[in-house]
Amino acid sequence: MTKRDRILLVEDEEFVRKSMQALLVQEGFEVAAVADLASAREHSRQGLSDLVLTDLRLPDGQGAELLELDEVGRDGVPIVILTGHGTVDQAVDAMKSGAFDFLQKPIEPDQLVLVVRRALEHGRLGREVRRLREAAGRRTGGHPLVGSSTGMERVRHMIRQVAPTETTVLVSGESGTGKELVSAQVHANSKRAEGAFVVVNCAAVPEALFESEFFGHRRGAFSGAHIDREGRFAEAEGGTLVLDEVQSLGLDVQAKLLRVLESGEFQMVGESRTRRVDVRIVAATNTDLERLVTEGGFRSDLYWRLNVFPLAVPPLREHREDLPELVDDLGTRIVARLGGGSPFAIEAAALDLMQAYDWPGNVRELRNLLERAAILAPPGGSLSAAFLDDLLGKTRFTVSAVAGDLNLKKRLEVVERETILEALTRTGGSKKDAAGLLGLDPKNLSYYLRKHAVGDVPT
Repeated sequence: MTKRDRILLVEDEEFVRKSMQALLVQEGFEVAAVADLASAREHSRQGLSDLVLTDLRLPDGQGAELLELDEVGRDGVPIVILTGHGTVDQAVDAMKSGAFDFLQKPIEPDQLVLVVRRALEHGRLGREVRRLREAAGRRTGGHPLVGSSTGMERVRHMIRQVAPTETTVLVSGESGTGKELVSAQVHANSKRAEGAFVVVNCAAVPEALFESEFFGHRRGAFSGAHIDREGRFAEAEGGTLVLDEVQSLGLDVQAKLLRVLESGEFQMVGESRTRRVDVRIVAATNTDLERLVTEGGFRSDLYWRLNVFPLAVPPLREHREDLPELVDDLGTRIVARLGGGSPFAIEAAALDLMQAYDWPGNVRELRNLLERAAILAPPGGSLSAAFLDDLLGKTRFTVSAVAGDLNLKKRLEVVERETILEALTRTGGSKKDAAGLLGLDPKNLSYYLRKHAVGDVPT
């Protein structure tokens, strides 16, 4: 069952109160009607309103006093003031103090319903903006970029350079490298940090709904548009809009997006007036957009509009030296989220296996692996090489790493590395025993370990 918007109506004239209540109920709202401030305050303590509709003059005070209600200040519940001819100035003062709007008596039914709907939509948008800001705070404040490698230090340096500007940023990198986290860091270190941080997964937006999703729509603009809806650009007003997986947008949709980015103007679906928007754009992609432009799958003009400041996030295999820090950070947070317990303990041989793995899923794959380990590992135990090998299964170090490449040398090197690591796993990291399994002199095994970038394994 769809939740109905809840309105608290405060009006001391019984006929007016009952008439307005009946009208609003007929329009599908849930209405609690009271006659004075005391009753309104009592109702508000239960936090049950999405909108307060109050007469300015009440038997026990001024309706504007309801602006001090906890649910108005804390939850952003909008207030609409009802006023007579002689109190318009007071109603205007109430708006300056935070009221959404005022209606002058006698009130036209259609005007009442219109203002109520707009106020409710304003309240919904305000709550969503606060939710997004809180989410941005969780992403940026509690989850900084981890890693002290040259590659990650360069990413941090680039963020520091571009964040204070208004420049459009194009964040690129493979899936799972942390592009959204980098985007959030750009926002958090910008002048817009107090504004909204809105992330849109472009791949999840059907082309037919692009304009509604990004620009919003008016009630009745199309079948199914039962209420007014602000689009993503309006939600991000004064803040940052992240276009994640921007490469997935179709060519027709790209043209519409380009017009907004160039002019800063758009129209809601079903509305004739043009709106201006003030947002910073950060685009994110796991695809080579320049190649996609050459192939005709992405507009060159949009590419150059987005690629003002390119910021590449390296894959995990290019900064494996950050693995100890990542394991420590991710492991600690995973254990805390799963209910607490001892932090991760990783055996040296297991860490060496991690260092040798290519991590095709990048940091996301590492996080998933550690979460499985937190669930499956015995209490108080540590992550051993054998346990890690079992978790990774047969996906490690396979010839699929060079799929499509028939170079015999490359394929043989992959098989060679697989065999050496399998031997180390079976022997618990003992080089002497592994050399015996491989039919090699231990001194020769050291050569192969260096060749395949496998760290020293304790005997």
